[in-house]
Amino acid sequence: MHYFSKLLAVASTSIVSVALAHNHGESRHADAHVHGAGHVNFAVEGKQLHIELEIPGFDILGFEAVSTDTQRKQVSEALHELEHGDLWLFPAVAGCELTTASATAGGEGDHKEYDDDHEDSHEDSYEDGHEEHHHDHGAHDDHDEGAQASAHMDFEATYVYECAQTKALKRISTNLFKRFPNSESLKVQGFTASGQTAGTMTRKQPEVRF
Repeated sequence: MHYFSKLLAVASTSIVSVALAHNHGESRHADAHVHGAGHVNFAVEGKQLHIELEIPGFDILGFEAVSTDTQRKQVSEALHELEHGDLWLFPAVAGCELTTASATAGGEGDHKEYDDDHEDSHEDSYEDGHEEHHHDHGAHDDHDEGAQASAHMDFEATYVYECAQTKALKRISTNLFKRFPNSESLKVQGFTASGQTAGTMTRKQPEVRF
């Protein structure tokens, strides 16, 4: 959730800054990990639409403790799925095209984050610098696996769309509930040139209008 931190630092109105800062504050963090409930922030800046998603791992995977190769593969597949541009839908007249998308997975108490390059870099550094200490670090590895298994995994994803007509952005809808059956709702907050907006996307109503 790095973009909105930077955006808030240069936001032109204090009302918007306070609202979104609160959305990223401790009260939000405290209830962020609720099964079935994710959070979406979005902002229109010039011709760009920025979207940030945070959602519990259970909503994406149906589990949140990763301890097997099969589960790690499911995490990787979910990350790729979250990076699809058609996860978010807009009025055709707005002419929005995805320019960048990235997704990561990690959790409280879990130092490990998953992304496309993490496992390879982790393995390389282990082989290069730690092979000779394998025996001494056995207990530490066991501790890491236990911490990972007990962590509450969350997924985070960011998207940037370039839009031909941002004034035509009057609604945002999502395919997330179709892709991930365990997800149930998304709390949405954001701002456009016309001001703040907030709402909730659900499986029955996967859209917010503003």
